[in-house]
Amino acid sequence: MKQDLTIPHGALDGIEAFLRVAERRSFSAAAADLGVSPSAISQTVKALEARVGAPLFMRTTRSVGLTQAGEMFLERAAPAYSGLADAYEAARNLGNRPAGRLRINLMRGAVQPLFEPILAGFCDTYPEIELEIFADDALADLSAGGFDAGVRMGESLDADVIAVRLTGPFRFVAAAAPAYIARYGRPQTPEDLRDHRCVRLRLGTGAMMPWTFERGNREFDVAVTGPVIVNDFHAMTVAMRSGVAIGTIAEPTAKAMVAAGELEVLLGDYAPSTSGLFLYYPSRKQVMPKLRAFIDYVRDYLPDDVTG
Repeated sequence: MKQDLTIPHGALDGIEAFLRVAERRSFSAAAADLGVSPSAISQTVKALEARVGAPLFMRTTRSVGLTQAGEMFLERAAPAYSGLADAYEAARNLGNRPAGRLRINLMRGAVQPLFEPILAGFCDTYPEIELEIFADDALADLSAGGFDAGVRMGESLDADVIAVRLTGPFRFVAAAAPAYIARYGRPQTPEDLRDHRCVRLRLGTGAMMPWTFERGNREFDVAVTGPVIVNDFHAMTVAMRSGVAIGTIAEPTAKAMVAAGELEVLLGDYAPSTSGLFLYYPSRKQVMPKLRAFIDYVRDYLPDDVTG
C-alpha cells in the first residue's frame, strides 16, 4: 500500500514555540528568545495542544513541566525539527555558493573533447561541487532525469530552453586510417561511399545516424553499409583507427589523430557544418551557483582548438 506522505495543513505550526518552552521550562524565557510576547507563546502552544488532542505542559505559577504526552512529543519532534532546520540550511547554502552535486547530461561524443581539458582544473577550483557526467545520446528530459543541464548540438534543441554556447560551429568530416586507404582506396565523391566499408552509428532512438554531406548550398544524405555498427563516437573512432572502415568525426576531435598520422580526412569539400555545442537548461529553472560556476569555467578555460 502506498504511504501517504502528505503533511496536514498547519501541522508544523507551533513546533518551534513548543521546543523552546520545553528547553527553557519557561513561557516568558521562550518568548524572549523568539522575540514575541509570553501571551503569544501561550496561545501558540494552546493551539498546538488542541491539534494534538492532549496537554503537553503542566503549568503552575512557579514552574513549567512536560506531561507524559509532552515528553513523547518532544522525543519525536526535536530530532525531526532539527532535521528540517538542517534541510533548510543545506538548501540555503547551495543557493548561496557553488556546492553540491552537479549532474550534466551530454552526448557521448562530447565527453572527451569537452571534459578532458577542464575536468582537473574545475574540480580543483570548486572542491565543494560533485560533478556527475552522464553520457547519453538520446535527448533526455532534464527535469525528469534530475539533471541540472545538458550538452547537445544547437540544432537539436527546442526553442523553450536557455542555451549557452560552449563551442563555435564546426564540421563533421569523413575520415579513415592510412591502412584502410591503402587497402580500399580513397572515395572521390560522397556517392563513392556506397562502394566502401563504413562505420554506422545507431542513435538512442534506434535509428541509424544519416551520413549527411553538402554540395553547394544543398544538403543530402548517402546510404552507406559496412561491417561495424556502434552506438557512440568513441567506438566509432576505434573502428576507424584500426583500419576497418571509414567513419565520421567532429573535425576538432579529428585534428590530433590526423596530426599523429592515425587518420586522414576524406571528402573535406563536402563536409557539413554544425552550429556547435551548447549547454542548455529549462527556461523555468533557476541557475544555481554550481551551474553558473560550471558555465563560466567552461567558457573561460575550454581550449581554442575545441571552442573553434
